Amino acid sequence: MSQIDRAVLDLKVSRDRLTRYKKKLFLDSDKLLAKARSLKQNNETSSALGLLKLRKMKQKEVDNIDTQLITIQTMVSNIQTKEQEAEVLTALRSGKNALEKLHNENTIEDVLQLMDGVEEQNELEREINDVLVNTGETLTGIEEDELELELQALMGGTGSVANAVEAKIELPVVPTEKLPENETQKQPVKEKTGRVAVAS
Repeated sequence: MSQIDRAVLDLKVSRDRLTRYKKKLFLDSDKLLAKARSLKQNNETSSALGLLKLRKMKQKEVDNIDTQLITIQTMVSNIQTKEQEAEVLTALRSGKNALEKLHNENTIEDVLQLMDGVEEQNELEREINDVLVNTGETLTGIEEDELELELQALMGGTGSVANAVEAKIELPVVPTEKLPENETQKQPVKEKTGRVAVAS
């Protein structure tokens, strides 16, 4: 237990003791008043006045106790307030040290370099997206003809997509006249004659 905690505890003990004593003074005051009334009824005025004076002293003592209790309570409140302020200051000091450490670990140059790297990666991402978008547009342009043919086939109700594609391709015209014969084909093949030498 720290000295501050001990001081607060002692003040609270004193407060409780004074509170109990104050209650006792109230009880004594009530008893003195009742006894003074009884003496007055028995024509013992002098004794009754003495009891009333004693009761008045106890009431003044109660007022003094109230002042002491207020002083003790004010002191306890001030100590608790100062403790809270000390805790806040400690937390602020720790926060300041943490920020200072973070600033030392991450300098302005490091932050600027990091931001440049982030911007560079963002620019690279935009370039990749542009390439993908342009590639998609090119593919779309290539597929438009096939889609149009498929639509024509669907609207026609007959044929298939393959037939429509074949219809789109222009084939050469087949000749209707007989092709001329090649001159070399008309000449008969001459038989080779001659003797074959036989080895002796």
